[in-house]
Parts: sequence; C-alpha cells; structure tokens
Amino acid sequence: MDGQPVFHKMNPAFLQLLDKCRELAGVPFVITSSYRSPSKNRRIGGSVGSMHLYGRAVDIQCPDGVTRWRIIKAATSLGLSVGVMRSALHIDNREIPIVFDYYPRYGEGVAAEE
Repeated sequence: MDGQPVFHKMNPAFLQLLDKCRELAGVPFVITSSYRSPSKNRRIGGSVGSMHLYGRAVDIQCPDGVTRWRIIKAATSLGLSVGVMRSALHIDNREIPIVFDYYPRYGEGVAAEE
C-alpha cells in the first residue's frame, strides 16, 4: 500500500478533527501521506518522533494560496498544528499546537520542528 492513505491505522479522534477541518475549510482534501510505518518513515527521511507514526498526521495537497489559507485557518481554529510546504500542508494534533515550515530543509522532506 505504499503511497496510499492508511486510514485503518489512523487515530480515530484525529480523523474526526480532520473531517471537521475539511468541513470548515470548505475545500476537498487530497491526502498524500497519512500513517507511516517506522521503516517507511526512515526510508523517506521523516523525523524520529513524526506524528505520522502514531496515525495523528496527514499531508494535504495545497495547490494555491486561497486553499492554503482556508485549510490553515480551519486547522488552527481546531487546535491542530500546521506545517507549511511548497505545495502541501502537514496537519497533526500534537500535544502543544504549533505552526512551522519545511523551507530550511526542503530537499530532504523533513520538517524543522517535526
């Protein structure tokens, strides 16, 4: 199932928040990454403590600035964390919400704060 969302391994409370986030944003979510096994996370260069490992994170395609704004506004209003990538957003429900970017390490695909 490499490259496919793995919803059966996702945290149910996070999925409910994500659905509410989609509803508030009013845009479809194209999910490019969800749960990751430890081996996949290592293979793609994910951080050791990635929320993807716990089924509490997704990456969502974000084709334009209006879509990006809608998703960020909805996610932060729900207490979700947001990571900004060039053409996607990372959304998770870590204990203390933050907003961060992937720009310093873009080529490696690893967030500075994740």
